[in-house]
Amino acid sequence: MAYLLLVPLLYAAQSLFARAVQRAQLNLYAVGAVTYVCSAMIYAGRLARHQTAPEAVVVAGGIVLGALFAATYLVFVPTLADRGVSVMAAMCQLSALIPMVASLTIWHEHPTAVRLTGAVLCLIAMPMLALDKGVTDTHLTPRKVLLFLGMIVLNGGVLVCLKWFDEQDADPQFDGFMLVTFAVAAVVMAGLWPVYRGRLSRGVLGWGAATSVVYAGASLMIVQALKTYDGAVVFPFAEATALAMTVGYAAVFWREIPGRVGLAGIGLVTVAAVLVNL
Repeated sequence: MAYLLLVPLLYAAQSLFARAVQRAQLNLYAVGAVTYVCSAMIYAGRLARHQTAPEAVVVAGGIVLGALFAATYLVFVPTLADRGVSVMAAMCQLSALIPMVASLTIWHEHPTAVRLTGAVLCLIAMPMLALDKGVTDTHLTPRKVLLFLGMIVLNGGVLVCLKWFDEQDADPQFDGFMLVTFAVAAVVMAGLWPVYRGRLSRGVLGWGAATSVVYAGASLMIVQALKTYDGAVVFPFAEATALAMTVGYAAVFWREIPGRVGLAGIGLVTVAAVLVNL
């Protein structure tokens, strides 16, 4: 259960760290590049300790996941221009539908009726939290809708890749898998460095290093959670709970107070958390 609870906590930290970087007026793309480099270093250190080299198929999976990580981040950054936790970034949590459906159809999972009910409640709660006018005042435009759809597909692909690795029964190769993943993401961000006019500074290095711990930890925790819980339950629970935590933090520290719909969404997530763990 501890792993399942740590996943949304780390997911929420990712969003909150991104907001903090934005509020500090740092280059989010440069911070992302440093994040991926540091994350790769974390897993390089873990791999050096365990020394289990990944097989070719795992390397290929890491390359795909790394590209998806970088692409998702590149689409995510523009959404932070919106007020609050950003409706588009928040609605991206609906990408949990993709791995949830994949878990049920491709890997034929059979979660209990109670846990599946909890997962469905999470899916219902996400748009309630994201569209609450107390949280965000953004207005949808064709560009934002395209970003939203892109984030759903890309982030959904990230989650499916993590589920795919879990199904490979290749636990000793996890560190190598994630090393390849973050190295590829770092290469993509480094290649675009001149485009987004990246520049190193203490703030960029500090926030990048701090965020890398969250990114590296979230990947590890979600794979561990999948060993105990079905993916059809883990993904919607993690995404919805992370969103509720983010909204709660924004309400307390940034005075972005949710309205009735948002509060109802938080209530649904709370009920869902109980059901998922029964």
